Amino acid sequence: MLGADVNSSPVKGKAKDDGRWRSSWWDFHPLVENIQRPVAWSTSSVIFTAHSSQPLLLGRLFPSSKQFVVPSPEPVLRSLPSFEPPSVISVAPNDQWLFAFYPGVEGDGIACLWKRGYQVDSWTVKECWPMGPGAGVITAAWAGVEREWITSSDGSCSRLPLCGPLTLVSSPTLLLVTQSHELHVCYARPYSPSLNFLCCSLVQPYFITEGQSRAPFHDVPSGPKSSRLCIKAAIGLMYAGALAPVTRNDSDLGLTLDASHEVTSEEQSPPLDWGALAEEQSIELCEVKLRFDGSAIGLMSYPLTPIYHSSLHLTNLAFTCAPLPKSDPSASPKSSPRKDKQPARPITDTAAIYLVVSFFDYDDYNSIPKSEMMSYSIFRIPPSPTVKSYWSVRHTGERSFLPRVVLSFAPGWSPCNPRKSSIIVMLADIAGSKSRGGFKAKEVPVGSFTVLQLPDLSDDEGWDRPRIMSPVSRAGMDWPVSIAMSVNRTLLCAVSMTRVSIHCLPRPYASNGDLTGLGPLSPLAITLTSAMVSRKSIADVAHILCTSSTRTESVIETFCGVLLAQEVNARSGGAASFTFMEVVGAELEVYKYFPFQLVRTRARAASTTDEDVKEYLTSLWKNAHTICSVASTLSAFESCKDEEGYDLDVVWQLVSLSEWAVTFLEDIMKESLLLSDMTDIVPKEEIQLKPEPMDDNPFLLQSTTPVNAKSPFDNPALLHLVHPLLLANIIDMISHVNRFYQWLNSMTAKGESAQMARGALLDVVDYSGLNLEALEGIFKNVLREVSTMPGEQTRPSLARCHPVPAQHYKLQTIIQTLSSSAAINKPRLFIKPSDLVDGFTNLSMSTPSWKEQGRDVVTKGQLLRRGTGVTCLRCGQESEVGGELGVPAHVLSMWRSWESTWMTRCVCGGSWVGGKL
Repeated sequence: MLGADVNSSPVKGKAKDDGRWRSSWWDFHPLVENIQRPVAWSTSSVIFTAHSSQPLLLGRLFPSSKQFVVPSPEPVLRSLPSFEPPSVISVAPNDQWLFAFYPGVEGDGIACLWKRGYQVDSWTVKECWPMGPGAGVITAAWAGVEREWITSSDGSCSRLPLCGPLTLVSSPTLLLVTQSHELHVCYARPYSPSLNFLCCSLVQPYFITEGQSRAPFHDVPSGPKSSRLCIKAAIGLMYAGALAPVTRNDSDLGLTLDASHEVTSEEQSPPLDWGALAEEQSIELCEVKLRFDGSAIGLMSYPLTPIYHSSLHLTNLAFTCAPLPKSDPSASPKSSPRKDKQPARPITDTAAIYLVVSFFDYDDYNSIPKSEMMSYSIFRIPPSPTVKSYWSVRHTGERSFLPRVVLSFAPGWSPCNPRKSSIIVMLADIAGSKSRGGFKAKEVPVGSFTVLQLPDLSDDEGWDRPRIMSPVSRAGMDWPVSIAMSVNRTLLCAVSMTRVSIHCLPRPYASNGDLTGLGPLSPLAITLTSAMVSRKSIADVAHILCTSSTRTESVIETFCGVLLAQEVNARSGGAASFTFMEVVGAELEVYKYFPFQLVRTRARAASTTDEDVKEYLTSLWKNAHTICSVASTLSAFESCKDEEGYDLDVVWQLVSLSEWAVTFLEDIMKESLLLSDMTDIVPKEEIQLKPEPMDDNPFLLQSTTPVNAKSPFDNPALLHLVHPLLLANIIDMISHVNRFYQWLNSMTAKGESAQMARGALLDVVDYSGLNLEALEGIFKNVLREVSTMPGEQTRPSLARCHPVPAQHYKLQTIIQTLSSSAAINKPRLFIKPSDLVDGFTNLSMSTPSWKEQGRDVVTKGQLLRRGTGVTCLRCGQESEVGGELGVPAHVLSMWRSWESTWMTRCVCGGSWVGGKL
């Protein structure tokens, strides 16, 4: 792979460019200098990073380019030059809390905790506190996290056991390891205005409870060990409910578990000389337990046997703990007297955790560093009549990657087998070509990802190995110093000294799935299902589905699998159920991003253009948004109805919803009538996109993305007529609008406002050209017919957001029924009084009117723009949800209760962000 000796000395004079890039030893030296460029990826898909030179915490709304600044704590704002950029950033798994530590330049550092608001970019300082010199925060973790959801290949969802200690009376519960070899537990009790703190030592046994005065941790320092500082640390949470921090020191390194024997003199590392500044070649372990006795929280620590190594530089360390496989009930001796059953699982397997460490050896600092990894298993030995229970630490694997270099690694996760432990490693090449296929390229591969099995660190052949790409100008240098995986473990954010980059993580190999959704779910479908049942952002999965290497049929297969999983979990009636409307919202996010991806890759079709492709895909996501809007409109009417009719305090709000509903029905009827004379329902030949070279390289052709059959009956708006769930929602919505129309028409107006609302609704319905009652009757008859369609037809159609060929014949029958019925007044449907007054300017279907542009995505009313609105990260639509919106604050109406359900998310399921994108 290497074309030249990278260790040779440079030649005097101008070096000849041989078309290759090469790394030198100094390019990797930042990895051992303990440079702090932290990064964290939240469950709402916000990437938090530190400013390169100022004490600022930045957030980026992935996948958009919008950034925001998290408010700094007051001590930092008062004296910005006294603090460095944050060195530790950690966001809680529930996305409600954020922590960062600002090191002091010459004095105390500041630790800060933020609380999130309704919008993902809204953070307020909850509390901040000083951390003295030599006691800064090294790493952070959160206890009391929710049990994680997993999805099996048949679509059923279940939860893993609790990971970490159970925190019944504290939320949040933040764990901090400091330079002074201490573990701080910061937590908030219910109804407590401030945080509580517990602290214990990691180098000697210690116990403390709430209300107890803090005793001195360590003896008076003396000798060469007096300046020991922890420089690296990791915290491991076990599924047995225990806690396992590991700390790494400037002269030493430490962790957390339990040992019954002391360290012998032969095991101890040699002492340092006075004035020496070097790393101790040891890893210290310590078990920590967080307990609650019914009234007070207690914290207990017990150091374990250290791990010694011969390498000079420890670059990274991490814990990984996978839940144990479910025990086989048939193997239990109580289930059957048969003796040929499997033996019961040994007790030693009930609590196991792996520690993985990477090292650098530079030798004489004249060559590329030697990189290696080691793994250790840590498990509890059960007690015996003569020996107490203790923790055993065993060296289980060692791996060298010469001539490649380990940049970083993180615990792996397999969607198909979540109970298997693995490690994802980021490997760097030390030389390579500046071109691709003989042609210049903007980016070139500089390394790759690989998955290693635990405990022996062998290659896992069940995963692909995506390449790590870098700009040609930065190839072989500016390597990442910090990484963070996305919420669904499909992407990785890498931060170097000068830039932030996003990379695709390895994906497990899987056989081709079945588009009907009857076969096993694909890995992406499993990942997407777990994300949806966990109510996490799917932005990283959507990014994968929209890449040029993903075929359109793979996208359809993924959504068919998720729809199948939704049906499976809905039938079970458990807590894992999620609605098909959430799946439609996920489709919206993917199809909305698809056009930009196609234009970015310059796709060309044989008989179409970029704009045709973009317009077609745009119609898909807009139809998905309409599906979600119908469901939200229906829920609003359901919430505001009473025994007599509807809530009088929100008449104008219901009129706005009725106006939107009638306009939506008019659009469907227009599209249907335009096809009423068509008899040919055979789709045209599929349009194939012409392959285009990537990065101007004709030898690297990207995959083609077909634009599926363009039959007139593939119109996305017509899906509402042939899908049973969508048609049922339309029927219920028509019933509510008609009932509200009849109720308001029969009432005597009691005020000017009510009279105006009544007149507005009558104009909307009477001049629509639709007989709502007759239309409802027709749709009810149609629903009885389309309800018999098998899932093999309904799932692909909903996944594609348009009818499939198997539904075309039924769709033609429905259109003929509507065309010949008296429920539609065709002249009034197609010709509106406004068209006659305003001329033909409003007849264009490509540019929405100003009224449509200023419509609230939730309430369907006009945006008042009296205050700060919010924008949906998924669909990009605006809303003023939570404001007055014409409803007095003292009125506790049913509308306000319904409106509060959309305070944290849009009707399409997207998160809110303040202002405009």
